[in-house]
Amino acid sequence: MLDVKILGALIIIIALGVIAGVLVYNNMNTETTGSNPIIGSDNQTTLNNTTDNDNFTNFLFDLNSYSGACNGQPNPSPSPTPKPDPTPDPMDRVISLFDAYLNSLFPISGVPGAAVIIVQNNKVIYMNTLGVKDLASGEPVDEYTLFGIGSSTKPFAATNIAQLVSAGLMSWDDPISKYYNISEFQLYSDYVTSNITIRDCLSHRGGLPGYGPDYTWMTFNDSYPDILYKLRFMKNDTQFRSAYQYNNILFALPSFCAEKISNTSWSESIKTELLEPLGMNNATVTMEDFFNSPNHATPYRAINGTLKEWSIDTFNTIGPAGVMACSISEMANWLKFQVAGTGYYNGVQLLSKSVLDETRTAHINIAPNVHYGLGWAIYDGVLLHSGDTGSSGSYIGIFPSENLGFAVLSTGGQYGYSLNSALFFKFADLIKGNEITDPWVKPDIKSFNSSPSPLPLSTFTGVYLNSFYGNINVTGYNNTLFCYYGNNKKGFELIQVNDSEFVDPYNFDLHLSFIDIYDDKSQILNITLPEYSTAPATDYSIFHRTNSTS
Repeated sequence: MLDVKILGALIIIIALGVIAGVLVYNNMNTETTGSNPIIGSDNQTTLNNTTDNDNFTNFLFDLNSYSGACNGQPNPSPSPTPKPDPTPDPMDRVISLFDAYLNSLFPISGVPGAAVIIVQNNKVIYMNTLGVKDLASGEPVDEYTLFGIGSSTKPFAATNIAQLVSAGLMSWDDPISKYYNISEFQLYSDYVTSNITIRDCLSHRGGLPGYGPDYTWMTFNDSYPDILYKLRFMKNDTQFRSAYQYNNILFALPSFCAEKISNTSWSESIKTELLEPLGMNNATVTMEDFFNSPNHATPYRAINGTLKEWSIDTFNTIGPAGVMACSISEMANWLKFQVAGTGYYNGVQLLSKSVLDETRTAHINIAPNVHYGLGWAIYDGVLLHSGDTGSSGSYIGIFPSENLGFAVLSTGGQYGYSLNSALFFKFADLIKGNEITDPWVKPDIKSFNSSPSPLPLSTFTGVYLNSFYGNINVTGYNNTLFCYYGNNKKGFELIQVNDSEFVDPYNFDLHLSFIDIYDDKSQILNITLPEYSTAPATDYSIFHRTNSTS
Protein backbone atom coordinates (compact mmCIF):
# COMPACT_ATOMS: atom_id res chain seq x y z
CA MET A 1 0.00 0.00 0.00
CA LEU A 2 1.25 3.53 -0.82
CA ASP A 3 2.12 5.80 2.14
CA VAL A 4 0.17 9.05 2.74
CA LYS A 5 2.81 11.37 1.27
CA ILE A 6 3.08 9.45 -1.95
CA LEU A 7 -0.71 9.24 -2.20
CA GLY A 8 -0.95 13.01 -1.82
CA ALA A 9 1.59 13.55 -4.54
CA LEU A 10 -0.26 11.22 -6.84
CA ILE A 11 -3.53 13.13 -6.34
CA ILE A 12 -1.82 16.41 -7.30
CA ILE A 13 -0.16 14.84 -10.30
CA ILE A 14 -3.38 13.25 -11.52
CA ALA A 15 -5.14 16.64 -11.27
CA LEU A 16 -2.39 18.35 -13.24
CA GLY A 17 -1.42 15.71 -15.76
CA VAL A 18 -4.29 13.46 -16.89
CA ILE A 19 -3.35 13.80 -20.54
CA ALA A 20 0.27 12.88 -19.85
CA GLY A 21 -0.89 9.78 -17.97
CA VAL A 22 -3.03 8.68 -20.90
CA LEU A 23 -0.15 9.12 -23.30
CA VAL A 24 2.16 7.10 -21.07
CA TYR A 25 -0.39 4.30 -20.82
CA ASN A 26 -0.78 4.09 -24.58
CA ASN A 27 2.96 3.95 -25.08
CA MET A 28 3.62 1.33 -22.41
CA ASN A 29 0.61 -0.97 -22.79
CA THR A 30 1.95 -4.34 -23.95
CA GLU A 31 -1.24 -5.04 -25.87
CA THR A 32 -0.46 -2.19 -28.24
CA THR A 33 3.30 -2.65 -28.47
CA GLY A 34 3.41 -6.47 -28.40
CA SER A 35 6.32 -8.69 -27.39
CA ASN A 36 9.86 -8.14 -28.56
CA PRO A 37 11.13 -10.94 -30.79
CA ILE A 38 14.85 -11.67 -30.61
CA ILE A 39 16.32 -12.90 -33.85
CA GLY A 40 19.18 -15.31 -33.29
CA SER A 41 21.80 -16.88 -35.53
CA ASP A 42 21.27 -19.36 -38.37
CA ASN A 43 17.59 -19.59 -39.29
CA GLN A 44 16.43 -19.40 -35.70
CA THR A 45 13.63 -17.37 -34.20
CA THR A 46 13.75 -16.87 -30.45
CA LEU A 47 10.60 -15.63 -28.78
CA ASN A 48 10.57 -14.07 -25.32
CA ASN A 49 6.95 -13.48 -24.35
CA THR A 50 7.72 -12.48 -20.74
CA THR A 51 6.05 -9.12 -19.99
CA ASP A 52 6.90 -6.76 -17.15
CA ASN A 53 3.61 -5.75 -15.53
CA ASP A 54 5.35 -3.08 -13.40
CA ASN A 55 6.83 -1.05 -16.30
CA PHE A 56 3.80 1.25 -16.51
CA THR A 57 3.80 1.94 -12.75
CA ASN A 58 7.55 2.57 -12.65
CA PHE A 59 7.33 5.06 -15.51
CA LEU A 60 4.54 7.02 -13.74
CA PHE A 61 6.66 7.34 -10.62
CA ASP A 62 9.52 8.76 -12.70
CA LEU A 63 7.16 11.29 -14.27
CA ASN A 64 5.77 12.32 -10.88
CA SER A 65 9.18 13.32 -9.57
CA TYR A 66 9.44 16.01 -12.29
CA SER A 67 5.85 17.28 -12.27
CA GLY A 68 6.48 20.36 -10.11
CA ALA A 69 9.22 21.64 -12.40
CA CYS A 70 6.88 21.33 -15.34
CA ASN A 71 4.60 23.90 -13.72
CA GLY A 72 7.39 26.26 -12.66
CA GLN A 73 6.69 25.55 -8.96
CA PRO A 74 8.58 23.53 -6.38
CA ASN A 75 7.00 20.25 -5.45
CA PRO A 76 4.89 20.95 -2.32
CA SER A 77 5.55 17.46 -0.99
CA PRO A 78 8.76 15.44 -0.69
CA SER A 79 9.53 13.34 -3.74
CA PRO A 80 8.29 9.77 -3.33
CA THR A 81 10.91 7.12 -2.75
CA PRO A 82 11.60 5.40 -6.09
CA LYS A 83 10.16 1.91 -6.27
CA PRO A 84 12.84 -0.79 -6.53
CA ASP A 85 13.35 -2.30 -9.94
CA PRO A 86 11.14 -5.34 -10.50
CA THR A 87 12.65 -8.71 -9.71
CA PRO A 88 13.88 -10.26 -12.97
CA ASP A 89 12.06 -13.33 -14.18
CA PRO A 90 14.47 -16.25 -13.59
CA MET A 91 13.33 -17.80 -16.87
CA ASP A 92 14.84 -14.87 -18.75
CA ARG A 93 18.29 -15.92 -17.58
CA VAL A 94 17.56 -19.61 -18.17
CA ILE A 95 16.49 -18.89 -21.76
CA SER A 96 19.48 -16.63 -22.38
CA LEU A 97 21.99 -19.19 -21.12
CA PHE A 98 20.25 -22.05 -22.91
CA ASP A 99 20.22 -20.14 -26.20
CA ALA A 100 23.93 -19.40 -25.88
CA TYR A 101 24.67 -23.06 -25.14
CA LEU A 102 22.61 -24.29 -28.09
CA ASN A 103 24.21 -21.87 -30.53
CA SER A 104 27.69 -22.80 -29.38
CA LEU A 105 26.98 -26.56 -29.52
CA PHE A 106 25.05 -26.92 -32.76
CA PRO A 107 27.89 -25.93 -35.15
CA ILE A 108 30.17 -28.64 -33.70
CA SER A 109 27.50 -31.30 -33.18
CA GLY A 110 27.55 -32.73 -36.71
CA VAL A 111 23.74 -32.54 -36.84
CA PRO A 112 22.25 -31.54 -40.22
CA GLY A 113 19.04 -29.99 -38.84
CA ALA A 114 17.29 -29.46 -35.53
CA ALA A 115 14.45 -27.57 -33.87
CA VAL A 116 13.85 -26.68 -30.22
CA ILE A 117 10.84 -25.33 -28.37
CA ILE A 118 10.07 -24.39 -24.77
CA VAL A 119 6.61 -23.55 -23.45
CA GLN A 120 5.58 -22.14 -20.11
CA ASN A 121 1.97 -22.42 -19.05
CA ASN A 122 0.12 -21.82 -22.30
CA LYS A 123 2.79 -19.75 -24.08
CA VAL A 124 5.76 -20.46 -26.30
CA ILE A 125 8.69 -18.70 -24.63
CA TYR A 126 11.42 -20.02 -26.93
CA MET A 127 11.61 -21.47 -30.41
CA ASN A 128 14.70 -22.12 -32.47
CA THR A 129 15.22 -23.84 -35.81
CA LEU A 130 18.74 -24.60 -36.97
CA GLY A 131 20.54 -26.11 -39.94
CA VAL A 132 19.01 -27.68 -43.03
CA LYS A 133 16.30 -30.22 -43.63
CA ASP A 134 18.20 -31.70 -46.59
CA LEU A 135 21.95 -31.62 -47.17
CA ALA A 136 21.61 -31.74 -50.96
CA SER A 137 19.12 -28.90 -51.34
CA GLY A 138 20.38 -26.82 -48.42
CA GLU A 139 16.81 -25.79 -47.58
CA PRO A 140 16.69 -24.52 -44.00
CA VAL A 141 14.67 -26.15 -41.27
CA ASP A 142 11.61 -24.09 -40.38
CA GLU A 143 8.98 -24.33 -37.66
CA TYR A 144 6.77 -26.53 -39.90
CA THR A 145 9.43 -29.09 -40.90
CA LEU A 146 8.47 -32.64 -39.89
CA PHE A 147 10.94 -34.75 -37.90
CA GLY A 148 10.62 -38.41 -37.02
CA ILE A 149 10.30 -38.52 -33.23
CA GLY A 150 10.84 -42.26 -32.70
CA SER A 151 9.83 -43.56 -29.28
CA SER A 152 8.49 -40.18 -28.23
CA THR A 153 5.46 -41.54 -30.09
CA LYS A 154 4.80 -43.69 -27.01
CA PRO A 155 3.24 -40.97 -24.80
CA PHE A 156 0.92 -40.08 -27.69
CA ALA A 157 -0.14 -43.72 -28.17
CA ALA A 158 -0.71 -44.21 -24.43
CA THR A 159 -2.79 -41.01 -24.27
CA ASN A 160 -4.87 -42.25 -27.18
CA ILE A 161 -5.56 -45.47 -25.24
CA ALA A 162 -6.37 -43.29 -22.22
CA GLN A 163 -9.08 -41.61 -24.28
CA LEU A 164 -10.75 -44.99 -24.79
CA VAL A 165 -10.41 -45.74 -21.07
CA SER A 166 -11.91 -42.35 -20.26
CA ALA A 167 -14.85 -43.14 -22.57
CA GLY A 168 -15.40 -46.51 -20.86
CA LEU A 169 -14.52 -48.50 -23.99
CA MET A 170 -11.35 -50.06 -22.56
CA SER A 171 -9.80 -50.62 -19.15
CA TRP A 172 -6.14 -50.39 -18.15
CA ASP A 173 -6.59 -53.84 -16.64
CA ASP A 174 -8.17 -55.50 -19.67
CA PRO A 175 -6.20 -58.69 -20.36
CA ILE A 176 -4.74 -58.97 -23.84
CA SER A 177 -6.53 -62.34 -24.05
CA LYS A 178 -9.77 -60.35 -24.28
CA TYR A 179 -8.66 -59.17 -27.72
CA TYR A 180 -6.36 -61.93 -29.02
CA ASN A 181 -6.94 -65.67 -28.78
CA ILE A 182 -4.20 -68.12 -27.91
CA SER A 183 -3.58 -69.07 -31.53
CA GLU A 184 -2.61 -65.43 -32.17
CA PHE A 185 -0.88 -64.46 -28.93
CA GLN A 186 0.86 -66.64 -26.37
CA LEU A 187 3.74 -65.92 -23.99
CA TYR A 188 6.21 -67.94 -21.96
CA SER A 189 3.64 -69.20 -19.45
CA ASP A 190 -0.09 -69.85 -19.47
CA TYR A 191 -0.52 -67.59 -16.44
CA VAL A 192 1.17 -64.62 -18.11
CA THR A 193 -0.68 -65.23 -21.37
CA SER A 194 -4.01 -65.05 -19.52
CA ASN A 195 -3.13 -62.18 -17.19
CA ILE A 196 -0.90 -59.69 -19.02
CA THR A 197 -2.89 -56.45 -19.40
CA ILE A 198 -2.99 -53.18 -21.27
CA ARG A 199 -1.32 -51.61 -18.24
CA ASP A 200 1.49 -54.19 -18.24
CA CYS A 201 2.26 -53.65 -21.92
CA LEU A 202 2.31 -49.85 -21.68
CA SER A 203 4.60 -49.92 -18.65
CA HIS A 204 7.17 -52.44 -20.02
CA ARG A 205 6.74 -54.96 -17.21
CA GLY A 206 5.80 -58.07 -19.21
CA GLY A 207 8.97 -59.98 -18.37
CA LEU A 208 10.26 -60.38 -21.94
CA PRO A 209 13.83 -59.26 -22.74
CA GLY A 210 14.38 -55.58 -23.34
CA TYR A 211 14.24 -54.58 -27.01
CA GLY A 212 13.63 -58.20 -27.99
CA PRO A 213 13.05 -59.29 -30.63
CA ASP A 214 13.20 -55.93 -32.45
CA TYR A 215 15.21 -57.28 -35.37
CA THR A 216 12.20 -59.39 -36.42
CA TRP A 217 10.42 -56.25 -37.64
CA MET A 218 13.30 -53.80 -37.99
CA THR A 219 15.55 -55.89 -40.24
CA PHE A 220 13.71 -59.09 -41.15
CA ASN A 221 10.43 -57.24 -41.90
CA ASP A 222 8.11 -59.76 -40.24
CA SER A 223 4.44 -58.77 -40.07
CA TYR A 224 3.03 -57.89 -36.66
CA PRO A 225 0.85 -61.06 -36.48
CA ASP A 226 3.92 -63.17 -37.29
CA ILE A 227 5.92 -61.43 -34.57
CA LEU A 228 3.15 -61.97 -32.02
CA TYR A 229 3.09 -65.64 -32.89
CA LYS A 230 6.86 -65.94 -32.44
CA LEU A 231 6.71 -64.46 -28.93
CA ARG A 232 5.50 -67.83 -27.63
CA PHE A 233 8.98 -69.20 -28.30
CA MET A 234 10.80 -66.47 -26.37
CA LYS A 235 11.66 -67.08 -22.74
CA ASN A 236 11.32 -64.37 -20.14
CA ASP A 237 14.43 -63.09 -18.37
CA THR A 238 12.64 -61.36 -15.47
CA GLN A 239 9.63 -62.31 -13.43
CA PHE A 240 6.28 -60.99 -14.65
CA ARG A 241 5.59 -57.47 -13.29
CA SER A 242 8.83 -57.45 -11.32
CA ALA A 243 11.10 -55.36 -13.54
CA TYR A 244 11.20 -52.75 -16.30
CA GLN A 245 12.11 -54.30 -19.67
CA TYR A 246 11.67 -51.88 -22.58
CA ASN A 247 9.79 -53.76 -25.30
CA ASN A 248 8.50 -52.09 -28.48
CA ILE A 249 6.44 -55.08 -29.61
CA LEU A 250 4.44 -55.40 -26.40
CA PHE A 251 4.03 -51.63 -26.10
CA ALA A 252 2.37 -51.45 -29.52
CA LEU A 253 -0.08 -54.23 -28.65
CA PRO A 254 -2.73 -52.16 -26.77
CA SER A 255 -3.16 -49.86 -29.78
CA PHE A 256 -3.80 -52.87 -31.99
CA CYS A 257 -6.23 -54.21 -29.37
CA ALA A 258 -8.07 -50.89 -29.66
CA GLU A 259 -8.54 -51.47 -33.38
CA LYS A 260 -10.82 -54.38 -32.53
CA ILE A 261 -13.08 -52.00 -30.56
CA SER A 262 -13.13 -49.02 -32.90
CA ASN A 263 -13.00 -50.97 -36.17
CA THR A 264 -10.53 -48.29 -37.19
CA SER A 265 -6.79 -48.51 -37.68
CA TRP A 266 -4.79 -47.10 -34.81
CA SER A 267 -3.25 -44.56 -37.21
CA GLU A 268 -6.67 -43.15 -38.12
CA SER A 269 -7.86 -43.26 -34.53
CA ILE A 270 -4.94 -41.32 -33.11
CA LYS A 271 -5.22 -38.71 -35.86
CA THR A 272 -8.95 -38.08 -35.44
CA GLU A 273 -9.21 -38.51 -31.67
CA LEU A 274 -5.97 -36.89 -30.46
CA LEU A 275 -3.75 -35.19 -33.03
CA GLU A 276 -6.41 -33.19 -34.87
CA PRO A 277 -8.09 -31.94 -31.65
CA LEU A 278 -4.61 -30.80 -30.57
CA GLY A 279 -4.21 -28.88 -33.82
CA MET A 280 -1.47 -31.28 -34.97
CA ASN A 281 -3.01 -31.70 -38.41
CA ASN A 282 0.31 -32.09 -40.25
CA ALA A 283 1.74 -34.76 -37.94
CA THR A 284 2.16 -38.15 -39.64
CA VAL A 285 1.77 -41.68 -38.28
CA THR A 286 2.98 -43.74 -41.24
CA MET A 287 6.32 -43.79 -43.02
CA GLU A 288 4.60 -43.17 -46.36
CA ASP A 289 2.88 -40.00 -45.15
CA PHE A 290 6.13 -38.72 -43.66
CA PHE A 291 8.13 -39.12 -46.85
CA ASN A 292 5.27 -37.77 -48.96
CA SER A 293 5.22 -34.56 -46.94
CA PRO A 294 6.82 -31.73 -48.93
CA ASN A 295 8.38 -30.33 -45.76
CA HIS A 296 10.12 -33.17 -43.94
CA ALA A 297 13.64 -33.41 -42.57
CA THR A 298 15.59 -36.00 -44.53
CA PRO A 299 16.77 -38.66 -42.07
CA TYR A 300 20.53 -39.15 -41.94
CA ARG A 301 22.81 -41.60 -40.17
CA ALA A 302 26.57 -41.97 -40.09
CA ILE A 303 27.22 -45.01 -42.28
CA ASN A 304 30.84 -46.11 -42.05
CA GLY A 305 31.74 -42.66 -40.74
CA THR A 306 29.84 -40.63 -43.38
CA LEU A 307 26.38 -39.07 -43.11
CA LYS A 308 24.01 -40.74 -45.57
CA GLU A 309 20.28 -40.76 -46.14
CA TRP A 310 18.99 -43.71 -44.15
CA SER A 311 15.79 -44.88 -42.48
CA ILE A 312 14.14 -47.98 -41.07
CA ASP A 313 11.35 -48.39 -43.58
CA THR A 314 9.52 -50.97 -41.46
CA PHE A 315 8.47 -48.71 -38.57
CA ASN A 316 4.81 -49.06 -39.54
CA THR A 317 4.93 -52.59 -38.13
CA ILE A 318 5.21 -51.34 -34.55
CA GLY A 319 3.82 -47.87 -35.36
CA PRO A 320 2.40 -46.98 -31.91
CA ALA A 321 5.85 -47.53 -30.42
CA GLY A 322 7.78 -45.18 -32.69
CA VAL A 323 6.56 -44.15 -36.16
CA MET A 324 5.21 -40.63 -35.56
CA ALA A 325 6.63 -37.43 -37.06
CA CYS A 326 5.72 -33.82 -36.34
CA SER A 327 6.96 -30.25 -36.56
CA ILE A 328 8.29 -28.18 -33.69
CA SER A 329 5.40 -25.72 -34.00
CA GLU A 330 2.81 -28.46 -33.56
CA MET A 331 4.84 -30.12 -30.83
CA ALA A 332 4.18 -26.92 -28.87
CA ASN A 333 0.49 -27.89 -28.69
CA TRP A 334 1.34 -31.28 -27.19
CA LEU A 335 3.56 -29.61 -24.60
CA LYS A 336 0.85 -27.12 -23.66
CA PHE A 337 -1.66 -29.94 -23.26
CA GLN A 338 0.67 -31.95 -21.04
CA VAL A 339 1.81 -28.96 -18.99
CA ALA A 340 -1.81 -28.06 -18.25
CA GLY A 341 -2.49 -31.66 -17.23
CA THR A 342 -6.26 -31.18 -17.15
CA GLY A 343 -7.33 -33.33 -20.09
CA TYR A 344 -8.58 -30.20 -21.87
CA TYR A 345 -7.14 -28.39 -24.87
CA ASN A 346 -8.51 -25.06 -26.06
CA GLY A 347 -11.57 -25.57 -23.88
CA VAL A 348 -12.37 -29.01 -25.30
CA GLN A 349 -12.10 -32.08 -23.08
CA LEU A 350 -10.09 -34.86 -24.74
CA LEU A 351 -10.19 -37.17 -21.72
CA SER A 352 -10.72 -37.02 -17.98
CA LYS A 353 -7.98 -35.63 -15.76
CA SER A 354 -7.93 -38.73 -13.55
CA VAL A 355 -7.28 -41.03 -16.53
CA LEU A 356 -4.61 -38.69 -17.92
CA ASP A 357 -2.98 -38.68 -14.48
CA GLU A 358 -2.76 -42.48 -14.62
CA THR A 359 -0.43 -42.24 -17.63
CA ARG A 360 1.81 -39.94 -15.61
CA THR A 361 1.90 -42.14 -12.49
CA ALA A 362 4.75 -44.58 -11.71
CA HIS A 363 3.89 -48.21 -12.50
CA ILE A 364 7.32 -49.85 -12.43
CA ASN A 365 10.71 -48.91 -11.02
CA ILE A 366 13.60 -48.39 -13.45
CA ALA A 367 16.32 -47.17 -11.10
CA PRO A 368 16.48 -45.20 -7.83
CA ASN A 369 14.10 -42.26 -8.26
CA VAL A 370 13.38 -43.26 -11.88
CA HIS A 371 10.12 -44.92 -12.85
CA TYR A 372 7.96 -45.63 -15.88
CA GLY A 373 4.29 -44.77 -16.12
CA LEU A 374 2.19 -45.49 -19.20
CA GLY A 375 4.24 -44.08 -22.06
CA TRP A 376 6.25 -41.71 -19.84
CA ALA A 377 9.47 -42.13 -17.92
CA ILE A 378 9.30 -40.25 -14.61
CA TYR A 379 12.46 -38.84 -13.07
CA ASP A 380 12.39 -36.66 -9.98
CA GLY A 381 8.87 -35.47 -10.84
CA VAL A 382 9.74 -34.76 -14.49
CA LEU A 383 7.96 -36.59 -17.33
CA LEU A 384 10.30 -37.41 -20.17
CA HIS A 385 10.76 -39.59 -23.22
CA SER A 386 13.43 -39.73 -25.86
CA GLY A 387 13.13 -41.18 -29.33
CA ASP A 388 15.69 -42.53 -31.77
CA THR A 389 14.88 -43.99 -35.19
CA GLY A 390 18.56 -44.44 -35.95
CA SER A 391 18.50 -41.38 -38.20
CA SER A 392 16.05 -38.93 -36.55
CA GLY A 393 15.28 -38.37 -32.92
CA SER A 394 13.72 -36.34 -30.17
CA TYR A 395 13.79 -35.55 -26.48
CA ILE A 396 10.66 -34.36 -24.72
CA GLY A 397 10.33 -33.25 -21.11
CA ILE A 398 7.42 -31.99 -19.02
CA PHE A 399 8.27 -30.16 -15.77
CA PRO A 400 4.89 -29.99 -13.98
CA SER A 401 6.10 -28.08 -10.90
CA GLU A 402 7.51 -25.30 -13.12
CA ASN A 403 4.68 -25.44 -15.72
CA LEU A 404 7.33 -25.95 -18.39
CA GLY A 405 7.53 -28.14 -21.46
CA PHE A 406 10.63 -28.79 -23.56
CA ALA A 407 11.22 -30.55 -26.89
CA VAL A 408 14.11 -30.94 -29.29
CA LEU A 409 13.90 -32.68 -32.68
CA SER A 410 16.85 -33.51 -34.93
CA THR A 411 18.33 -35.61 -37.69
CA GLY A 412 21.79 -37.12 -37.92
CA GLY A 413 21.41 -40.41 -36.08
CA GLN A 414 24.13 -40.74 -33.44
CA TYR A 415 24.99 -37.03 -33.72
CA GLY A 416 21.37 -36.03 -33.20
CA TYR A 417 20.90 -38.31 -30.22
CA SER A 418 23.93 -36.76 -28.48
CA LEU A 419 22.68 -33.24 -29.22
CA ASN A 420 19.14 -33.97 -28.01
CA SER A 421 20.31 -35.51 -24.76
CA ALA A 422 22.74 -32.67 -24.05
CA LEU A 423 20.13 -29.98 -24.67
CA PHE A 424 17.52 -31.62 -22.48
CA PHE A 425 19.86 -32.09 -19.53
CA LYS A 426 21.36 -28.62 -19.97
CA PHE A 427 17.88 -27.13 -19.76
CA ALA A 428 17.05 -29.26 -16.72
CA ASP A 429 20.29 -28.14 -15.05
CA LEU A 430 19.59 -24.48 -15.75
CA ILE A 431 16.14 -24.74 -14.20
CA LYS A 432 17.80 -26.06 -11.03
CA GLY A 433 20.30 -23.19 -11.07
CA ASN A 434 23.26 -25.26 -12.30
CA GLU A 435 24.74 -22.94 -14.92
CA ILE A 436 28.20 -24.35 -15.64
CA THR A 437 27.46 -27.95 -16.63
CA ASP A 438 28.15 -29.26 -20.13
CA PRO A 439 26.30 -32.57 -20.64
CA TRP A 440 27.28 -33.01 -24.28
CA VAL A 441 29.14 -36.23 -25.07
CA LYS A 442 30.73 -36.49 -28.50
CA PRO A 443 29.36 -39.60 -30.22
CA ASP A 444 31.68 -42.44 -31.14
CA ILE A 445 31.22 -42.82 -34.88
CA LYS A 446 32.66 -46.08 -36.16
CA SER A 447 34.40 -46.41 -39.47
CA PHE A 448 35.44 -49.71 -41.07
CA ASN A 449 38.19 -50.24 -43.61
CA SER A 450 37.55 -52.77 -46.33
CA SER A 451 39.91 -55.72 -46.34
CA PRO A 452 39.44 -57.92 -49.44
CA SER A 453 39.57 -61.65 -48.83
CA PRO A 454 41.60 -64.16 -50.84
CA LEU A 455 38.47 -66.32 -50.75
CA PRO A 456 36.05 -65.88 -53.66
CA LEU A 457 32.69 -64.27 -52.78
CA SER A 458 30.98 -67.47 -53.88
CA THR A 459 32.32 -68.97 -50.64
CA PHE A 460 29.80 -66.89 -48.72
CA THR A 461 26.81 -66.58 -51.03
CA GLY A 462 23.78 -68.71 -50.40
CA VAL A 463 20.68 -69.01 -48.20
CA TYR A 464 21.10 -69.50 -44.46
CA LEU A 465 18.31 -70.48 -42.04
CA ASN A 466 17.57 -69.83 -38.37
CA SER A 467 14.50 -71.51 -36.84
CA PHE A 468 13.40 -68.29 -35.12
CA TYR A 469 14.36 -65.51 -37.54
CA GLY A 470 13.99 -67.34 -40.86
CA ASN A 471 16.18 -67.01 -43.93
CA ILE A 472 19.08 -64.76 -44.81
CA ASN A 473 19.97 -64.65 -48.50
CA VAL A 474 23.56 -63.55 -49.18
CA THR A 475 24.27 -62.58 -52.78
CA GLY A 476 27.29 -61.22 -54.61
CA TYR A 477 27.42 -58.42 -57.17
CA ASN A 478 30.31 -56.43 -58.56
CA ASN A 479 32.78 -57.84 -56.00
CA THR A 480 30.46 -56.89 -53.13
CA LEU A 481 28.23 -58.97 -50.86
CA PHE A 482 24.63 -57.99 -50.20
CA CYS A 483 22.45 -59.35 -47.42
CA TYR A 484 18.68 -59.87 -47.70
CA TYR A 485 17.07 -60.54 -44.32
CA GLY A 486 13.89 -62.60 -44.12
CA ASN A 487 10.96 -60.79 -45.76
CA ASN A 488 12.95 -57.63 -46.38
CA LYS A 489 13.21 -57.02 -50.13
CA LYS A 490 15.97 -54.47 -49.62
CA GLY A 491 19.56 -55.65 -49.96
CA PHE A 492 22.17 -54.24 -47.57
CA GLU A 493 25.76 -53.82 -48.72
CA LEU A 494 28.33 -55.50 -46.48
CA ILE A 495 31.87 -54.29 -45.72
CA GLN A 496 34.50 -57.00 -45.61
CA VAL A 497 36.81 -56.48 -42.62
CA ASN A 498 38.92 -59.64 -42.89
CA ASP A 499 39.03 -62.99 -44.70
CA SER A 500 35.60 -64.22 -43.63
CA GLU A 501 34.08 -61.45 -41.54
CA PHE A 502 31.82 -58.65 -42.69
CA VAL A 503 29.98 -55.70 -41.16
CA ASP A 504 26.51 -54.44 -42.06
CA PRO A 505 26.75 -50.69 -41.31
CA TYR A 506 23.13 -50.18 -42.38
CA ASN A 507 21.82 -52.41 -39.59
CA PHE A 508 23.62 -50.99 -36.58
CA ASP A 509 26.98 -52.54 -37.44
CA LEU A 510 25.89 -56.16 -37.24
CA HIS A 511 28.94 -58.43 -37.55
CA LEU A 512 28.59 -61.44 -39.86
CA SER A 513 31.09 -64.27 -39.57
CA PHE A 514 31.10 -67.01 -42.19
CA ILE A 515 32.53 -70.13 -40.58
CA ASP A 516 32.84 -73.90 -41.01
CA ILE A 517 34.10 -73.59 -44.57
CA TYR A 518 34.47 -76.77 -46.62
CA ASP A 519 33.80 -77.70 -50.26
CA ASP A 520 34.50 -74.02 -50.97
CA LYS A 521 31.34 -73.00 -49.08
CA SER A 522 30.69 -71.52 -45.65
CA GLN A 523 28.22 -73.77 -43.85
CA ILE A 524 27.35 -71.43 -40.96
CA LEU A 525 26.66 -67.72 -40.75
CA ASN A 526 27.09 -66.29 -37.25
CA ILE A 527 25.55 -62.86 -36.60
CA THR A 528 25.84 -60.61 -33.53
CA LEU A 529 22.10 -60.44 -32.87
CA PRO A 530 20.82 -59.59 -29.36
CA GLU A 531 20.97 -62.42 -26.85
CA TYR A 532 17.87 -64.17 -25.57
CA SER A 533 16.62 -67.69 -25.08
CA THR A 534 13.91 -69.53 -26.96
CA ALA A 535 11.98 -72.72 -26.41
CA PRO A 536 12.57 -75.11 -27.97
CA ALA A 537 16.17 -74.01 -27.65
CA THR A 538 17.80 -72.45 -30.68
CA ASP A 539 20.95 -70.42 -31.01
CA TYR A 540 19.72 -66.94 -31.85
CA SER A 541 22.92 -66.05 -33.72
CA ILE A 542 23.47 -69.15 -35.87
CA PHE A 543 22.14 -69.51 -39.41
CA HIS A 544 22.80 -72.78 -41.25
CA ARG A 545 23.33 -73.06 -44.98
CA THR A 546 20.38 -74.57 -46.85
CA ASN A 547 19.98 -75.98 -50.34
CA SER A 548 17.58 -73.20 -51.19
CA THR A 549 18.52 -70.61 -53.78
CA SER A 550 16.13 -67.91 -52.61
